[in-house]
Order: sequence, then structure tokens, then C-alpha cells
Amino acid sequence: MSLSLHLQFLEQRMATMSCLPSRFEYYSAIHLTKLHNVCFYAYKDIPISHKRYAGFPLTDKGIDLIDETFSHIGQVKYYGPRSKIHYGKLSTFLATPILVGRKHLQMTLIRTHHSKLHSEIHQIVQRGDLNDVTLCAREFMQNVQG
Repeated sequence: MSLSLHLQFLEQRMATMSCLPSRFEYYSAIHLTKLHNVCFYAYKDIPISHKRYAGFPLTDKGIDLIDETFSHIGQVKYYGPRSKIHYGKLSTFLATPILVGRKHLQMTLIRTHHSKLHSEIHQIVQRGDLNDVTLCAREFMQNVQG
């Protein structure tokens, strides 16, 4: 599928979601697709057969987004102002490389710009073990409201 068709697919899926956190997942997939020039999907949209073939969990284990090559995963946090992301909120996601047996799995946290990282998560980002992408909640809301 071409990137433009994939982006249209993500936009259509985002429009069908009723809750903001789910819409933010698709908004984040659109952002990562454009940023990395590769198709990112909501994990829930990946067929079970593809997950099984790639050796990934069939049910939710903290992965919200994944690229088409199963080499880059994302965890999406749609948190309000002054919210802090603690290790416990990411622990299952952070264990994914061990769970699937891929030491070099690229991992990205995508969050609202006004949420904060706990110092433990900040250290993981500083070490380079986790990419931290912040998206503007106001721009997201403008996009959702059309």
C-alpha cells in the first residue's frame, strides 16, 4: 500500500473512533508514518496471523502502534496537563523486546506535550533505549474537530 493510501486509511479509522485516546492512537500513527516514511498501524488492526508469524503477542501487551516490518513499536499516552508517566504505565511495553526475542526493536513513546516523564523514564530516554515523541494536544483537538 502506498503511503498516501495508508494515511487515508489511518485518517478514516481515526474518524470512526468515538473516544479521544483511540483517536490519538491513529493521530500518532499518522505522525510516525510521516516521520519515518514507513506505514505504522494501530496494533489492534494487525491480523492475528501476522502477529503470530512475527512472534508478537496476540493480545494487548502494551503495544499501541507497530510498523509494517515489525521492527518499530510505539506506546501512546493521551494524558492531561500535569500528568506524569511512571514506569508502571510502560513496564509491559518496555518488556516487549524480551517477550518477542528481539534485542534491537526500536521503541517510541508518543505522548501529549503537556504530560511529564518520571525520572526513571527520563533516564531510559536519555540512554537512547526509548524515543520520546511529544505531540501538541491542541493541534490534535483541532484536527479531530476538523
